[in-house]
Amino acid sequence: MPALLLYLLQVNGALLLFYAGYWLVLRRLTFYTLNRWYLLFSVGFSAAYPVVDVSAWLARPVAATTQVLGETWTYLPTAVAPAFTYWTSLEWAYWVGVGVLLLRLLAQLTGLYRIRRASRPAQWHGQQYRRVGAAMNPFSFGRTVYLNPDQHAPSELPAILRHEQVHVQQWHTLDVLVAQLAQVFCWFNPGVWLLRQAVQENLEFITDRAVLRAGLLDAKAYQYSLLKLSTLAPSAALANHFTFLTLKNRIAMMNKKRSATAYLGLYALLIPGLALLAFACAPQGEPAGDEMEVRKTSSARFDAMSDSTLFFLDGKPSSKAAVEAIPEIGIVQIHGAGGRFRGEFGPGVKRIFLVITKTGENSPATKAFRQKYGFQTRAEFEKEEAERPAKEAREREEIRQRDERFKQLPDALYILNGEPVDKEEISEINAEAIESVNVLKGKQAIEQYGEKGRNDVVIVITKKHSQSTN
Repeated sequence: MPALLLYLLQVNGALLLFYAGYWLVLRRLTFYTLNRWYLLFSVGFSAAYPVVDVSAWLARPVAATTQVLGETWTYLPTAVAPAFTYWTSLEWAYWVGVGVLLLRLLAQLTGLYRIRRASRPAQWHGQQYRRVGAAMNPFSFGRTVYLNPDQHAPSELPAILRHEQVHVQQWHTLDVLVAQLAQVFCWFNPGVWLLRQAVQENLEFITDRAVLRAGLLDAKAYQYSLLKLSTLAPSAALANHFTFLTLKNRIAMMNKKRSATAYLGLYALLIPGLALLAFACAPQGEPAGDEMEVRKTSSARFDAMSDSTLFFLDGKPSSKAAVEAIPEIGIVQIHGAGGRFRGEFGPGVKRIFLVITKTGENSPATKAFRQKYGFQTRAEFEKEEAERPAKEAREREEIRQRDERFKQLPDALYILNGEPVDKEEISEINAEAIESVNVLKGKQAIEQYGEKGRNDVVIVITKKHSQSTN
């Protein structure tokens, strides 16, 4: 499954979980402000948690750089021709839906802008608002209240303005926009549409309570004013409305007894529980700690790079961001090297990467860089890879023959690079790393090593030791 669809699956699964928790447990509680933050957290957490690698938190700490700086390696991306698949069609359908919803959102914002242009500043008893001429519900957007005072009796205006000022002062427009954006990018999820309605409904619960606490109207008079305003033409779709279709729920919640403090514990149980459930249902990340495999791919190699790493693109200095921006299909080869370059590019450089693209594979800069620092061409690398099975077979045969010879000398003295060692240590050495093996017998062995050489002496010199002494 493509990464985008996998991400969307996780996001929408979490949104459904959190909305179900709200509907089943929290919706009828009168902790409206807590419900507001719960709903906002639901959207934020759902969008963020799929990119969090929980396995990294649980991994045992390991030493930085893992001591592979001396490695030189080459990676050849596998060229895959783009194909239109079932998954591709789903991705296209998703983006078409997003485009339609974005156009709808843009149209709604344009409608708000037109209302603002047609309105003019006004005030009522020191309270600022913008006076509209059209017949519509009072509403607020951002830090501005829009109102047609001619539609309302003077006795109703204090409660109306107080209602909209609560929306303004508590930045309820941000909640509405967050819910709208969630709906745009998760348009196929019915739970997101219900969550947007829940956000708007809960904001009205908060505002109704604030108006009643202000004492401008008693509960019955305020509810009657809501009923009267419900007959007016609707205002802008994105706005915080004075009233909306769920008037019955608002009146029911106004008359509801305040929830007991003991119910606060539900939030402490529900939020962590749903978050853990979302993480548990997410695809497992790659192994971490000392189980982590050093992957031969560009993204894996570049992920943990620091300022001590230099990047070269087609033989010329570049940056991590520049090479990561290149589509993998355009890359023919990636070289990486560590330890032997510690002094080549300055004291702080521990590793370099040479990324070669299709267009720059045969450029003079690429050829010069390869020649200077000993990197293989693609043909050389492919030839080496083709010969690898035969080479490994030869090494296995050499090891077998060596072990056979050692079996014939069970009590011999073994010397590795001039130091006596156990036979087991000799057996563990890779045949490719050995420069020479000499066997001293009889008198010659005793002359050089005394009584210890009475049962013959096996002298092994490694290539690394031979190079260091020359």
